[in-house]
Amino acid sequence: MKLFLLFAIIYAVYTLFFLTIFSITLWRGERNSKTSFSQIVMLISEIVYTIIGPIIGFARFDEYGPEIPFAKEHILIIILLVIVSSASFWLARLTKKSENPILRILLSVGMLQGIVLCFVTTIHFLEFIPLGIIYPFMGFELLSPFFALLILSREFYLYNSKKFNYDDALPYHNELGFIPIPFKIIQAPIFTRVLIYGAMLIPFVFIQMLFACGCGQDIDAIIKAFTHSIGFVFSN
Repeated sequence: MKLFLLFAIIYAVYTLFFLTIFSITLWRGERNSKTSFSQIVMLISEIVYTIIGPIIGFARFDEYGPEIPFAKEHILIIILLVIVSSASFWLARLTKKSENPILRILLSVGMLQGIVLCFVTTIHFLEFIPLGIIYPFMGFELLSPFFALLILSREFYLYNSKKFNYDDALPYHNELGFIPIPFKIIQAPIFTRVLIYGAMLIPFVFIQMLFACGCGQDIDAIIKAFTHSIGFVFSN
């Protein structure tokens, strides 16, 4: 019991530290913290909550006793959505200086998908989230959606806050009488871009649903994965 209490205290302190770094860097509009230690903590957190946490969660999602977070027969679509969202995040990190509008649009839509998925999953796990603090080694993956939601939201904001000058690329298009749609989207105000990304998210998710359907999943597996679970918020 004392060991669990110690882990809970350490994890609670780490959580507060992470939230502090997250808030400060977001307020400053900076990706990196001022200290190397804080940067290491953020990098480790990003790896843990966008890669390791989901892997552990999917590996033992049916080890919660009578409660089942996701219906096992419909879990493929959730795994696919997580992989695409996480890959979009890390590719965005690696290509943050890229001026390619198509790449930036696709990765932004991928991250937005992750934000929506993490938001819904956080609500789904809401009643069990305290277990992720009390038993950090047994249930910390229950906290992964919440922390991934913060991490993805922060990267999405910073990725879309960066401005590029496309004047050199556009004149010959203007001479033809039009500006390519990707350039128009990427130069739009951030709120307008979010709306466009949201509209693009529908076919983006639908393509993944069709892929999962081709692998034997039901076309509405994304809904059944939540509703056919046991003991969680969206469970029937």
